[in-house]
Amino acid sequence: MQYDTMNYDALALVTHKLGAQQEPAELHGTLTGLLCANGNATADIWLQNLFPHGPSGDLLGDEAFGELKKLHETSRKELNATGCEFHLLLPDDGSDLDQRVHALGEWCQGFLVGLSLGGISDFKALPEDGREIAEDIVEIARADSSYSFDGSEEDEHAYAELVEYLRVGVLLINEELQPSHAPVVGDTTLH
Repeated sequence: MQYDTMNYDALALVTHKLGAQQEPAELHGTLTGLLCANGNATADIWLQNLFPHGPSGDLLGDEAFGELKKLHETSRKELNATGCEFHLLLPDDGSDLDQRVHALGEWCQGFLVGLSLGGISDFKALPEDGREIAEDIVEIARADSSYSFDGSEEDEHAYAELVEYLRVGVLLINEELQPSHAPVVGDTTLH
């Protein structure tokens, strides 16, 4: 199933309208981590953390909050869909590789904050595979951004592989922390 997902630039406009301190990638990472740690986390829990004083009360602020609530619902559905529709909200491939790598680091920082907001303060609480992925996310978030990319095909390929690793890793963490209750295919016996 295809969900109506906000893109990075649209999220940047929404966060700008609200005067958010977080960059769009970090904001989405926080949401994703929170949903992985606490599948019942409402949009209000996430938004309260980001904007403790709530919307500004004007039409633009209310519309922006509405868009963020839609992003929450879409992200929740994508994380729990059976077709692996989830993706990290990052700048598109037309952006400079340096910008995309920086945003990826911010996304990882946000994801870790979200896990903490959802109650995962110690990775020892995670199953082994999820713990290893979370530790990798810590390393990516800490990565030194002083490295300069030349935009080579090799750099692009490495970036794409890293994004895919994170996407699949986040889905694994989500499944470990929020196991689906759907019946397992092939689990029925016919007589």
